[in-house]
Amino acid sequence: MGLFDIFRSKVKDLGDSLDENELTAEEGTEEAKQALESRIESESNNIEQEEWDNIEEITPITEIEEDEWDDFDDEETSSPFEENFSKKHKLPKKNPSTQTRPTGSKVDLHVLRSTTGRQLVSIENAPRGSLGSSSIDLESGAKLEIDLGGGVVESGGRIIKDSPALDTMLEEMEMILLEADMGIDAIEFVLNLLKIELVGNRLRKGADLAKVLEASLKRALRSLLRSGYWDLDETIRKLSIEDDGPVILMVVGVNGVGKTTSVAKMAHRFTQQGHEVVLAAADTFRAGAIDQLQTHADRLGVRCVSSQRGGDPAAIARDAIESARAKGADVVIVDTAGRMQNKRNLMEELRKVHRIAQPHLVLFVADALAGNDAIEQATVFQEMLDFDGFFLCKLDTAKGGAALSIAHVTGRPIVMVGVGQDYVDLHPFDPDWLLEEMFQ
Repeated sequence: MGLFDIFRSKVKDLGDSLDENELTAEEGTEEAKQALESRIESESNNIEQEEWDNIEEITPITEIEEDEWDDFDDEETSSPFEENFSKKHKLPKKNPSTQTRPTGSKVDLHVLRSTTGRQLVSIENAPRGSLGSSSIDLESGAKLEIDLGGGVVESGGRIIKDSPALDTMLEEMEMILLEADMGIDAIEFVLNLLKIELVGNRLRKGADLAKVLEASLKRALRSLLRSGYWDLDETIRKLSIEDDGPVILMVVGVNGVGKTTSVAKMAHRFTQQGHEVVLAAADTFRAGAIDQLQTHADRLGVRCVSSQRGGDPAAIARDAIESARAKGADVVIVDTAGRMQNKRNLMEELRKVHRIAQPHLVLFVADALAGNDAIEQATVFQEMLDFDGFFLCKLDTAKGGAALSIAHVTGRPIVMVGVGQDYVDLHPFDPDWLLEEMFQ
């Protein structure tokens, strides 16, 4: 039984004991007036906040011109470690990517930038707005669409009121999302916004509020997952054609999440697309890591640059890049050692690898089975090293809620997902697939 099947069953039992007066109010009644006043106050607060957000700073911010980005490779760049390290458990407010409003479902070349300034190939697709819809820009840079769909009308109908019955529905939905491993902060944030949007709106005659709530939540979660969504395959292809030298991917994450296996899967995928791939065994800390990556490289027929255990990972990354450049390979994947996100000395070592390798893209590998731990890891890690997207492992055996929370707290998209043990079990992330698996 899907999670929303459980919700429907519980709400049906609740609905059998309710009448419409417990959820909605007739036009002109005191309850209806209170609900409308609540909505007007909410909209007024939003307008005031937008006015404050639009006030310009006294010192103007100089915008980077397009031709400056074109010269990016010739300039010395700073490491993302240097930002936000002292801001414990507080994410950066600004997403380095340029957000554009989603309009379709096909690959489109918009200006979406990686953390190192390279152009990403964005995939823009999100739910269409309707009468009862609004858009919220999150502090992480993500965008959340609250869309009530066709269940609400501009005039007539009954007015949805703040009531114990509505709270009960939201509490049932909260329990279901908790069972799906979605973080409590993300759940409360989304459901509170849904409640604010519902109260004071007019429910279409004959519409079921539970169904409106269910459909609205699905659309909200879908919009959250699509924020800044970009295509790894198309980005690699574009960069390999336009850039002088190999495209460099740096794969990072905490201990034991499956980085090396993920690197091997990506190497297989890229070789199948016609790229020549070189692997850099920069995990010189974990016993057996070098042998593990070399074994994968032998099976895949790709070169692997390595050293003895305890070697300098930055030097290995540099050697792999130089080797790839000399032999005309077009993709280098740097496999780094897993490290706990709160160990400053280990993170400084990773900073050196980043500075030497100057990667085009940084991918953070997360374990979907880790649930709320994965969310905490991503949150703290991002303070010390900004990344462009996620590789989510073991999604075939997880409930998927971690993906929703990761997108909420970081503003970064899940780019690829691992759904099995074989090299071919790697796919671009499809938000619709995840929501269907979770809720239907």
